[in-house]
Amino acid sequence: MKRLVLLLLGCVACWQGIAADRLYSVFSLGITNLEIADNSNQNLSYKLGLGYQFHPKWYAEAGYQQLGYDELFVATLPTANEVVNEKQLIQGDALFLAVLGKASNRYGELFYRLGLLKTDVRGQGLQAGVQECQLGQGTTIEIDDYGTATLCDYDEGGVAAVIGLGFDYFVGARTLVRTEIEYIKGQDELEAASLFVGLRYNF
Repeated sequence: MKRLVLLLLGCVACWQGIAADRLYSVFSLGITNLEIADNSNQNLSYKLGLGYQFHPKWYAEAGYQQLGYDELFVATLPTANEVVNEKQLIQGDALFLAVLGKASNRYGELFYRLGLLKTDVRGQGLQAGVQECQLGQGTTIEIDDYGTATLCDYDEGGVAAVIGLGFDYFVGARTLVRTEIEYIKGQDELEAASLFVGLRYNF
């Protein structure tokens, strides 16, 4: 949350003096399938961004994106059932900077997204028995009614690229409903596919 506040304050400071009618904010909720190495999970996600129209057909957009959030094993041990199912827990977020090319009609704007993200993915993976972790550090634990298991912990930061396609539909003079699909590919075999629905407001 601190990074989000600092990002927003920085964007506001950078954009002071820019014509307000070219600025917009956008907030989107969605579903993201996040994978890193052999670990994967599907979670609710969201994006919060600020945009600026620097050309009749182009926008620049920057913001914060949560890729998904699972509660990690910290105070409690996994159950036998979670070990058997090799439960994967993933937390991921990112700061993004993108350009959006658009084509307008009377209903709204069709756009495509190209951008970069600074990612931070944390997670845990369970494996039966004593095994080496493909990603992160392994800890051997004893599970009641099961036996020995390996808990792999990782925290990986990196850079990723994103492509997306969406449509902003006019519902008011300054308000648009945004729908978007996007695909992210990054370091450490990071991949994420998302579907978002959100609200855009033009200042």
